[in-house]
Amino acid sequence: MTRSGALIGKTLILTGKLNGREDLAIDGRVEGDIELPENCLTVGAGGQIVGSIRAREIVVYGAVQGNLEALERVQIKRNARVVGDVRTARPVIEEEAYFKGNIETLRAEPAKQTPRAPASEAAAPPPVQATLAPDLRPGEARRG
Repeated sequence: MTRSGALIGKTLILTGKLNGREDLAIDGRVEGDIELPENCLTVGAGGQIVGSIRAREIVVYGAVQGNLEALERVQIKRNARVVGDVRTARPVIEEEAYFKGNIETLRAEPAKQTPRAPASEAAAPPPVQATLAPDLRPGEARRG
């Protein structure tokens, strides 16, 4: 039997801060902050959360009262209810969902450039080629 993550069932009520390193589905009630920075949190249709949520991805079918922050995406599904601010790279709010709060879209960080060598170590410019004036012969100097 394979297990894709943890489950807080319909009859469970959890009070306090929740941290973890696996995907989590909540169908019960959680009163407290939830942190799953590398994983996905799914709030089921019967799930209720009062507290802030930080996760890689958040999917809400139920009710959340608190701020949501996800590195990748926050999805607020049809008939879900969210009261709080959302910070994510890709927010999705379906029709018939209730949302009250602010949305901040996070931008992906630009790719880091390879460091350049300091100016003192940079390649020297190509040598300047001297040319003689047409009226001078090699070894002669112009008199001014």
